[in-house]
Amino acid sequence: MEHGHSVSLYWPEVTRRIDEGKDTARGEAYGVQPEGLIAIGRLTKPHGLRGELAFLPYVYDLELLPDLMQRHVFLQHGYAPVHSHTIIEWRVMPKRVLVRLQGCQDLTAAEAFREYEVLIPRSWFPSLPPGKYYWFEIEGLAVYGNNGRYLGTVVEIIYTGSNDVYVVRNGTQETLIPALRDVVDTIDLAQGEIRLFTAAGLLD
Repeated sequence: MEHGHSVSLYWPEVTRRIDEGKDTARGEAYGVQPEGLIAIGRLTKPHGLRGELAFLPYVYDLELLPDLMQRHVFLQHGYAPVHSHTIIEWRVMPKRVLVRLQGCQDLTAAEAFREYEVLIPRSWFPSLPPGKYYWFEIEGLAVYGNNGRYLGTVVEIIYTGSNDVYVVRNGTQETLIPALRDVVDTIDLAQGEIRLFTAAGLLD
């Protein structure tokens, strides 16, 4: 199991929380994620006069996203119901991604989609090799020490560039767990849990 090489899919400056249906990347304007859909980013603002929108991904490696061209994605703003739109243009620029939705042909039309979140079905994500995990598979897992002590639930993943750090919360107590092979013993998605080795000072 390749701990430390999990696919957490975050920009280095973006972290996400799942507590109370909100998170730090999405902000308080976003509602609870509908079951079966995974938020992959948001449309931040119109770009130019052709109806394009700037897209802020919640992933740091766009190659791990499925091909979204000519596919129906789901959009949501706040707690409003989701609705589907088709992406007809997808341009990866040096520091941004630009997209255009079907029927969105000018600046005025694009403005209506400002700050909408983009969601896709979980089933669209390709399978990963053993020992690698998407962020939505890790978030929500229960974490236990090697003595069986319950430490809390993963509520946030911080991408540091070298390894992920799991933020584990139990009530008001938070523990930072580095996703390293000498710290994490097992990740069992079927059981919904993570088991840790003893790490000096980590769980004091």
